[in-house]
Order: sequence, then structure tokens, then C-alpha cells
Amino acid sequence: MKTTSIVVIASTLATLLAGCGERQQSVFASHRKDDAPAYTGAPGDPFMAKNWTPGDRTSWQNQIRARGQYQNEYNKTP
Repeated sequence: MKTTSIVVIASTLATLLAGCGERQQSVFASHRKDDAPAYTGAPGDPFMAKNWTPGDRTSWQNQIRARGQYQNEYNKTP
């Protein structure tokens, strides 16, 4: 009986202590988001597509459409 109560108390204390070490979780994202349209691009972004120029909405839409067609399984199957 004494061993069981010690195990229960130890596990309860371990659970409570583990909860104290958890990092705070917030509802809001940590990075800054602005209200700029997606086709304007990020300044200094090294991962830009080849046929897209920042600020050109038409080339952005064409690039997104082409990227979607590369992922279309109906076009891949014979």
C-alpha cells in the first residue's frame, strides 16, 4: 500500500513538473504578416520561380497555373 501511494504521488509530481516546463503557445503567429498581395513577392527572396517577376500579377497567375498543372495527376497518367 505504501509503495503504491509513493508511486502515485511521484507520478503526479512528475506530471505537474513536466507541465511547468512547457513553452508558451500563443494564438498569433510569431512572424509578421502584411497586407501586401501575394504577387508582389518578398524582398530578397532567393527562392523565386524563373518566369515570374515580383509585382507582375499576370506572370504570377501563369506561374501558379503552370505549377498546378505539373501536380495534376490526370495529366501524368497515360
